[in-house]
Amino acid sequence: MEHSELELLSHPKIIEELTEHSEELCFKLGVSKEKFGRIMKVLSRFVSLKKVSPQQLNRAKSLISDPEDAPYLALAFKLGIDIWSNDSHFKEQPIVRVFRTDELVKELKS
Repeated sequence: MEHSELELLSHPKIIEELTEHSEELCFKLGVSKEKFGRIMKVLSRFVSLKKVSPQQLNRAKSLISDPEDAPYLALAFKLGIDIWSNDSHFKEQPIVRVFRTDELVKELKS
């Protein structure tokens, strides 16, 4: 896998999820809510948000046990891209290549 630049893409649902889990994330990161808000602003400059069609979403829902993950799987179908996630649900489907963080680091170093 050759990359001169890594592009980060996500479904807009990521904003809802990060907001919903902001308290837990602040705790894990050891940051205040204000600092978390600043981190979110910085991340928004590096992550492009892309939507999917209802058909793509339905296809993804049929292949993964966690419906919360379906928008991200649908986006991978739509764009023909890999997924970077430590969520084991993504490994249930055989269509999209999924990298855990340790696997992605190893891949990018090779």
